[in-house]
Amino acid sequence: MLHAPHVRAQWARATALLPLIAALRLAAQHSDQDLPAADSLREKSKLYEVMKLGELEGRFRQYSMLTVNDGAPSDYHAIAFGGTLGFASRRWHGVQFKLTGGYTFDLGSSDLTVPDPVTGLPNRYEIGLFDVTDPRHTNDLSYLHEFQLNYASRSGRTAVVFGKQEVTTPFLNPQDGRMHPTLFEGLWADHTTGSGTRFMGGWLYRVAPRGTSSWVPVAESMSVYPVGRDVTGKPSGFGEHLRSAGIFAGSVRQPLRQRVAITVWDLFVENVFNTAMAQLDMGAREDRWSLSAMGLYQAAVGQGAHAASDMAYLPAGEESAAMSARLRRVHGRFRWQLNYTRITAHGRYLMPREWGRDPFFTFLPRERNEGLGDVHAATLNLILRDAVKGLRIEVDGGTYWLPAIGDARLNKYAFPSYAQYVLNIQYQFPGGWKGLAVQLLYLYKMPLADQKVTGQQAFNKVDMHHLDLIINYVF
Repeated sequence: MLHAPHVRAQWARATALLPLIAALRLAAQHSDQDLPAADSLREKSKLYEVMKLGELEGRFRQYSMLTVNDGAPSDYHAIAFGGTLGFASRRWHGVQFKLTGGYTFDLGSSDLTVPDPVTGLPNRYEIGLFDVTDPRHTNDLSYLHEFQLNYASRSGRTAVVFGKQEVTTPFLNPQDGRMHPTLFEGLWADHTTGSGTRFMGGWLYRVAPRGTSSWVPVAESMSVYPVGRDVTGKPSGFGEHLRSAGIFAGSVRQPLRQRVAITVWDLFVENVFNTAMAQLDMGAREDRWSLSAMGLYQAAVGQGAHAASDMAYLPAGEESAAMSARLRRVHGRFRWQLNYTRITAHGRYLMPREWGRDPFFTFLPRERNEGLGDVHAATLNLILRDAVKGLRIEVDGGTYWLPAIGDARLNKYAFPSYAQYVLNIQYQFPGGWKGLAVQLLYLYKMPLADQKVTGQQAFNKVDMHHLDLIINYVF
């Protein structure tokens, strides 16, 4: 239960930042009152001009979250406020300096340190608004978001970033469904040739996983979230035993002919595993009909980072394969998407949840099929855009047939087969309110009827309702 004095106190702390933010924004804008027009510093120092004429940028976010577990005593809520505030210099010969910090305040939440009294399991969703590594640390969180030098060519076809940054790929992405997205540190490049071929990739050696407040080496980032069980059914023990020089990723996107393109990705995690993916896209997003299909293959590298199979992320010799497809039909402002994914029974598809969401077309918010093999998944997306300008309404439904809960070889997290239904409403304000957006997300997950699920197996997985209300302001 929320206590009004506590909420008022937290809100006062958050709003106390607003005058400082306003002052910083004014300070970032050039003014003739800062220095005399004839000041030698302004006339002779190009570096000074590059920094002085930079811009302030950032985001405010208020996030309310509620999870109701049917039949279980523990339900959870959380209300968080925070965002990012950063500075980006003007470009000099294409080079820009960028520094951004993030912060989060708890405006009123359940006690996320107390496990469910019946199952003994901890909170799963709400803690992600704060710091999953320390459930006690839910207030006055701060972290370094971006710290980088980046280069952009005059043509706009080449971009290079070195430092802390956001990366968006099928396997590595911000998965921006909490207060703090997933971030990466390293060298990343993107280049498009005059003929339309696009190359992307680089080396990443540190990660700031979503829902945390620190940067850690790649190997350490792979066990920030719960690690499930190994193929024998014992708790996974790879944790502190992993060693890796980082993530080496690269892709090529080649247009084959008008509205047809193929994209190839390879993700190599030194000493751990390699994942390759190829995707064919036929038709543009706004064409009346379009079809996309992908195939994926994954295998351990060497001994999967450890000679003992119970301490390896992916034991030596293990492999997995998957395919996913989407058929899209556009009717003006309305569209539907029919999706299917198959992960074969060769082994479990593995990808650290700390790094991003699933690449499969059947992905729906708040759940994923990582850690599973022998999966059949089918989903339908119904999307209506701009019935009112700026309004987007999406209704999703999906069924996920998974291996038996007791099959540790193919079911890492002991997850039951389930159906999921989602309502996702987003509105972006126009005109003078540009930058302000509101999102309402509701979902329900239920187990499929042909299985027996215990309370511990269902808690925070199925037989649950989940509601998010998110207010964003970006400037």
